[in-house]
Amino acid sequence: MKKFLNGEMAGVASVVVMLLAFPLLLWYWTAVHIPGKYPPGSKIIQLTAVAEGGMWTQDAVVGYSYWWKKPTRVSEIRLTQGDHVVLLLHSPDVQHSISIPELHIGPVQISAGHTAEIQFTAEKPGELNFFCVQVCGRDHSKLAGRFIVQPAKAKHSAAL
Repeated sequence: MKKFLNGEMAGVASVVVMLLAFPLLLWYWTAVHIPGKYPPGSKIIQLTAVAEGGMWTQDAVVGYSYWWKKPTRVSEIRLTQGDHVVLLLHSPDVQHSISIPELHIGPVQISAGHTAEIQFTAEKPGELNFFCVQVCGRDHSKLAGRFIVQPAKAKHSAAL
């Protein structure tokens, strides 16, 4: 009887450890590991291309949440001059291809179910248009947006 209880306790303990370890590992991966891969101060932007409705969104698009809550369309993202930008591009449905002509970036393929990464520095104030260059559905023409790069604020001296 004692061996059975020891085995049962070991089983319960291993389940408890897994239930605690998995969320902690997931938190570490998203909050520490991913941002640590890039230069300090990088602006990490996650964009997901959705063929149905033709939209870019910063919401997580997964099957169970897509039907309950429609993602929010992102057509404009504000940056500051000098920002180092990391774009993590997702596609939950079909293959997309993004291009940012003003920066001579693209086309960058985003395969369905995968993530593509683009890094750039917003060097000049102005607008940077981005769009899907691969026909991905009937709403393909709506898969466009822009980055608005605002001038860096002048640093004021402490002494007047």
